[in-house]
Amino acid sequence: MNVLGLHFGHDASVAVLCDGHIRSYVLRERLRRIKHAIGLDIGTIEAALTAAGITAAQVDHVAISSTQRMELIIDDPARFSISMTAHPGSVGRAPLAEQLAAQGVDARSILNHSVLPILYEPRFRHTYQYACYRHYFPEHEKLSRHQITAFGWTDIHVSPASWRGTTLLDVGGFDPTPTLNSDTLRLGFHLPVSVMLEGRSVPGYFINHHAAHAASCFFASGFDRAAILTHDGFSTGSATLTGLYFLGEGNRILPLAPHFLEIGALYDLVSVHLRLGDVGPAGKLMGLAAWGKPRFFDRSFVGNFYDWQRAGIFADRWISHCMDQARATGYDLSPLAQRDQMTAPINVDLAASTQLLFEEIMLAAVKSLSQIVGRSGRPTNNLCLTGGTALNCPANARIWREGQFPNVYVEPGCDDSGIAGGAAKFLYHNVFDQPLPPRDGAVHASPFVGVEISSSQIEAALKEAGDSIKIERVEDAAARAAADLADDKIIAWFEGSSEIGPRALGHRSILADPRKAENWQRVNQLKKREAWRPLAPAVLESHAAEWFSGTPLPSPYMLFTGKAIREGIPAVTHIDGSARLQTVGPDCGEFFRVLTHFHKLTGIPVLLNTSFNGPGEPIVESPGDAVRFLRTTGLDALYMGGCRLTR
Repeated sequence: MNVLGLHFGHDASVAVLCDGHIRSYVLRERLRRIKHAIGLDIGTIEAALTAAGITAAQVDHVAISSTQRMELIIDDPARFSISMTAHPGSVGRAPLAEQLAAQGVDARSILNHSVLPILYEPRFRHTYQYACYRHYFPEHEKLSRHQITAFGWTDIHVSPASWRGTTLLDVGGFDPTPTLNSDTLRLGFHLPVSVMLEGRSVPGYFINHHAAHAASCFFASGFDRAAILTHDGFSTGSATLTGLYFLGEGNRILPLAPHFLEIGALYDLVSVHLRLGDVGPAGKLMGLAAWGKPRFFDRSFVGNFYDWQRAGIFADRWISHCMDQARATGYDLSPLAQRDQMTAPINVDLAASTQLLFEEIMLAAVKSLSQIVGRSGRPTNNLCLTGGTALNCPANARIWREGQFPNVYVEPGCDDSGIAGGAAKFLYHNVFDQPLPPRDGAVHASPFVGVEISSSQIEAALKEAGDSIKIERVEDAAARAAADLADDKIIAWFEGSSEIGPRALGHRSILADPRKAENWQRVNQLKKREAWRPLAPAVLESHAAEWFSGTPLPSPYMLFTGKAIREGIPAVTHIDGSARLQTVGPDCGEFFRVLTHFHKLTGIPVLLNTSFNGPGEPIVESPGDAVRFLRTTGLDALYMGGCRLTR
């Protein structure tokens, strides 16, 4: 069975699932060269189908999802369109459709549109959403609104009466047993529709955003059973728009309860207040926090939307509280949100206080989840964290160290880039009740699911570059790259299929020697990043425990923060001694050999590893992208296709 997974929101993507296996995964931002790109085009869908070795005519079902409230924007409605009428070939029971019919609700009446109104209505011009969307969907600048085809989106679901708004402490007292074995609830997170794909009508299914997150994480974890926490977005008290507690069991995703968290939105709000940028500001806030002290932290803010409401607190009240505390204790507020003074005390202490609040709220949420799971009668030591907030590495590490679950898994595509694959897996396993495929000896799923780059594509890119680059074919690229690194050169490593998610894991990476502190600034300057932002270590899995502590090992996706416990790697050790490490084993391909050779040459099993991209750009995808980066930056060498390339 071939399932086409489509995600239309920011970080739009296409996945092809064949008999339970991801055969291809294409992030539109990598092709469009627009970070966090919104909407899909037929070219991206075609690229994923071609990479999977199938045609549109071989697609059996289409799983569709989006970011909360974001409509489905497509470039060619003649080749792809949607009807809210269920396809005759739809498989399985759909309680949500039954509920809407019983209530006399036309599904078309509940569809949302948020992107195009914000882009085209003048009243939104000065909002943060407008600043984001105009970057994520620049096509709007050349098109009038009526020239853009968009289909509405909805994240509704079957919702038990017991899922009423309540505080985080009361959420922990929720009893899931009355609905835990209910197929009405388990199957209530999708809605059958019809899809017209390349002139052929295909069964389609809207898949709830957070159900897709849950499936993406749990089905990649290798766990037989796990508690699941999903969180991102902003909802002002909605039961599921910011996330849910689930229980993953075998091939099923069982909804437990909503948690009503809003800390993800608050974290974004602070990053915007500090003017850290329109693209990826939350990640910058995480890095800035290590420079400060959480002097403004107040435990009364620990809770969910209903805790805040009961206390008369809303997200913007947190910033007011921090500013009041700063004034009362004599802070100089003039550097606030000034980019050239970002490490001033007011900025870093606001960041550190927000980071601690984030961590404490997530720890409280995990505790509530463990209490619910305890009442379920289905105990587990395993936890899956997903949604955009799961990119917060210090919080993930504290949850592992201090939480109630000994085993914590975070998927590499926990942001919305993982939604396309998650929607396809949710449909195939949870809705269609198909078994999980054999694991083939791997504990967790590989992150390297992008399109495989052929030697002919590399040769074409080299030919197009002409005399602007020098091409040296080397017998052992990994050994030569390690020698360059030991000689203090900054190199780019381009290998095979790209990694999913926002973290480079060795197939699209910029690498440097971690032994020299100045390489921290050299690489930041090369990438035109802020000087205070940290860079991460990649460490041989077999040596990780000798160099880092306080983090689960192995840690293959750069999603947990540990402490460096040995001297000698200052370029990858943050100001507070922390490091967002990636452990590297043989399954990382030739990148493993680069690190192994560097270890032999230097005695250090660690490399500085950062994403292969320029400022505000997505990670490079194609050989042409890689060559252009080499030609336009101070990179010393690029390794690709068995060649060493220099200007």
